[in-house]
Amino acid sequence: MANFTILIVDDIVENLQTISRFFETSHPEYRLYQATGGKSALELTEKTSFDLILTDWDMPDLSGIEFLRAIKSNARTKKIPVIMVTGVMLSSKDLDLALSAGAHDYIRKPIDPVELSVRTHTALSLAFCQWQEIEKKNIELVEKTLILIKNNEFNIQMSDKLKHLLEIYENNLEAKALIHEIIDEVDQKVKQDSWQQFELAFQNVHTEFGKNLILQFPKLTPGEFKLCILIKLGMTIKDMASLLYQSPDSLKVTRSRLRKKLQINNDINFNNFLAAF
Repeated sequence: MANFTILIVDDIVENLQTISRFFETSHPEYRLYQATGGKSALELTEKTSFDLILTDWDMPDLSGIEFLRAIKSNARTKKIPVIMVTGVMLSSKDLDLALSAGAHDYIRKPIDPVELSVRTHTALSLAFCQWQEIEKKNIELVEKTLILIKNNEFNIQMSDKLKHLLEIYENNLEAKALIHEIIDEVDQKVKQDSWQQFELAFQNVHTEFGKNLILQFPKLTPGEFKLCILIKLGMTIKDMASLLYQSPDSLKVTRSRLRKKLQINNDINFNNFLAAF
């Protein structure tokens, strides 16, 4: 099983300690985060990608239901499974309310270690299966992308050789015109056709990424959107430059400006930030 990252939310410190001790004993490999309220928990979800959230229902600053709805309304966090933990809201009507708001499951207090183990294992197993499927598709996508990059590199080499021919046929206007036409066609193929093939393959894997990203950042330019896609896949500057038909240096500058535009702090990994969409 993967080294999952779990957020535990409760305004009572003793409850946080109880759940944390359970995971520290049974799964010391898990990364645990704690929050004593819904608002501070929301701030954590903006900085860290979580595989599971366990939240109390009755909290003073932001109730568990309000916190849950905020999580599910955010494109970056809506897929995180959330388990409601409560000792107050125990009726079937309360259960229906939590599930309708987007909760994956429901645990009653006082917490039974066996129930906590079973319910969290089920939620994390689902998250792990989803992650595995996405990773498999990502590997296939990267393989297709590398083929496109190699084709682009070949086309760029051909374009450079044709430009050299222009020097040889300097005084042959007919030959120069034909070479210019071929160069333009090759450049157009590199700039448009290869990207269209790549974007189609990407959308088949990450069906909601574009919609979620544009929804939160509607002022992204087409060029910035393309760069976000490639950063999400963890591609190198060299490969991105080849696919976008730009120089590595200009891409580094564009990437830096994009980070500022998206208001991503320097302590946040760009790839991890985009991975949540």
